[in-house]
Amino acid sequence: MKIYLAGVETYHTYFPEQDYIDIPILTTFYHLSKKKELPKYAFSDSLILDSGAFTFFSGKKVDWNEYVDKYIDFINKTNRDLFFELDIYKIIGLKETEMIRSKIELQTGRKSIPVWHIFLGIDYYKKLCEDYDYIAISASGAYDSKWTRTNFDQLRKLVLYAKNKGTKVHGLGYTSTNKLKDIPFYSVDSTSWISGMKFGNIHQFNGRTIKTLKRPDNTIMINPRLRLKNNFNEWIKFQKYANENL
Repeated sequence: MKIYLAGVETYHTYFPEQDYIDIPILTTFYHLSKKKELPKYAFSDSLILDSGAFTFFSGKKVDWNEYVDKYIDFINKTNRDLFFELDIYKIIGLKETEMIRSKIELQTGRKSIPVWHIFLGIDYYKKLCEDYDYIAISASGAYDSKWTRTNFDQLRKLVLYAKNKGTKVHGLGYTSTNKLKDIPFYSVDSTSWISGMKFGNIHQFNGRTIKTLKRPDNTIMINPRLRLKNNFNEWIKFQKYANENL
């Protein structure tokens, strides 16, 4: 199983010299589109690209035609092989989202990774498994994907169904590391490794999974840069373990 470290832009702020060769990472087009100069990781072969469309779920206005055209240009410019569709079903509906997906695929010459949500229904999930060799399940626990946190058996059955069809499944935002051994995702992504910056926690790979060493009560953790470096390195160990054993 591949584990992509999402939010790598945070790490890059502290450690711009980091080489991301062979380190699976995830970042968003929305983030990169704000850069005057693209960082090297934007061209990494280990990068999986998200559209960043979730930024607009709060109601922020956007010209979708312009955004899609820029997304297409970026995919072509950076020669991305792995990228998610514009996951905006909740904003513009199914048919319009499908039209945008088709446009992106036509103008890039590559298949995107479509994102399935529970409200799209099981039949639509099966259709995606027929039409694509790599799909994603919205699994962060936010918005409608909250069901993934309480319906473990159903989630597992969905992933197994796709696997039996020869379709790879990405758990989008799936950070339940203790459950990964029981769900045959092909890949997942997580921002949990950044949490030490916010909560003062230390992450440690124990040979099978990531353990969180919480900050003792009534104490102050200094040097967030060092915590971030440690947690990044421990998650790389977990990535290597997962790639070989999960």
